[in-house]
Amino acid sequence: MSLLVYYTLKNAEDHDAQVAAMEALVAACKAEGIAGSDGLQYSCYGTEDPTRFVGVLEFDGDEGRAAFINSAAFAAYRETVGDILAGPPDTTPITAIASTRT
Repeated sequence: MSLLVYYTLKNAEDHDAQVAAMEALVAACKAEGIAGSDGLQYSCYGTEDPTRFVGVLEFDGDEGRAAFINSAAFAAYRETVGDILAGPPDTTPITAIASTRT
């Protein structure tokens, strides 16, 4: 299972805070051992609009998804960005078709 996630900030002034929060989330996922070959690939992207971000989460099955959802890293991220997001992130399930990723 994979997800495409759209994040929108209330204010452009919070752009750097969102970038720092996403970087911290990725680092914490690695530190907790839930990233990489252990069940989760997570990539974050900024857009031309400083209030909009995109995330791509790729899970190795339900166990990888559960490990992320229940992780301290994700809990800390939600707490950090709760006040700067315009609303809950929009998520769309996606299915891989082809990739250069090995």
